[in-house]
Amino acid sequence: RLLWCVMIFIIANKVSASCPKDCRCPSEAPRCAAGVSLMLDNCGCCKVCARQLFEDCSKTQPCDTSKGLECNFGGRYGSAKGICRAKSDGRTCEYNSKIYQNGETFRPNCKHQCTCMDGAVGCVSLCPHELLLPKPDCAKPRRVKIPGQCCEQLVCPEETKTDSSDTKKHRRKASKGKTSEDELFSKNDLCFLVTLLKLLWRVQCLSQTTAWSPCSKSCGTGVSTRVTNRNTRCKLVKETRICEVRPCKQLTLKKGQKCNHTEKASHPVKLSYAGCRSLKKFQPKYCGFCSDERCCRPHRTQTLSVHFECRNGEIFSRMVMMIESCKCSLDCSSSNEKTPDLYRLLNDVHKLRM
Repeated sequence: RLLWCVMIFIIANKVSASCPKDCRCPSEAPRCAAGVSLMLDNCGCCKVCARQLFEDCSKTQPCDTSKGLECNFGGRYGSAKGICRAKSDGRTCEYNSKIYQNGETFRPNCKHQCTCMDGAVGCVSLCPHELLLPKPDCAKPRRVKIPGQCCEQLVCPEETKTDSSDTKKHRRKASKGKTSEDELFSKNDLCFLVTLLKLLWRVQCLSQTTAWSPCSKSCGTGVSTRVTNRNTRCKLVKETRICEVRPCKQLTLKKGQKCNHTEKASHPVKLSYAGCRSLKKFQPKYCGFCSDERCCRPHRTQTLSVHFECRNGEIFSRMVMMIESCKCSLDCSSSNEKTPDLYRLLNDVHKLRM
């Protein structure tokens, strides 16, 4: 009997991990934790939260391919379950004197969660409300620390200005001749709908968008972020784009040339990201360098939506920064590059505020 129970358990375990005959998905997509991708399972059925490093995986619970993870079945033939491990060609990361494996997720502090992605460290904020812009009528916003909590809260001090007595009298007179909305609603449903439509038409979305942050890496692939409310719900969200200021190979200057502001790729190439390659070829521009103390950085850029394809056939899109022109100056305060020698730093990441 014990043997039969063990066999039934193994068979049930395999069936649950393999693809079902009929796709039955929840009505709403699951909400994933910070830094966890929402992706389609390998059966092509349902949207699921991707499994992370060293977690169990299967066809219905795929690994996070955007972090360079793959489901390792340990060489067992026909095995339905495995463990998420980093691809062998991924490089490790060094952060705060600690080494992290490719695909490993860690928290350097209570405000950020980071992931090692092929030698680069990418981080997401665990305090999204700290990135929100203040209301337009808030003149002097400030962040306040709350006892017992890590994230700060954005507070807008109340305005101390009071209306003059003449203004108050004018408002009282104007309000006497108007019917309150509560009285109007109680008369009939039609009036309620008309008033509601008028109120909805008055609501206008004030466009708020921050500038793109500098690229997190001086050479090679990095990330850049901004906050915007340019969406159908007029809700402030954080956007991320892939950026590459320059390749990590040593750039050369022509004889007698002190600065090479902008350099264009010699031929069209496919862009790479997290082990996946773009469907289309591009001929990107890069920022050069100067032989003196000047630093070169992007001056004008545009953002394109690029589709990438992975080895397992998965296709996803990411926003990518395309450089139009670069500017070289003596102001190197916001530049993380070292000139004239360029080399890849393992901890060359976006600086976090501790």
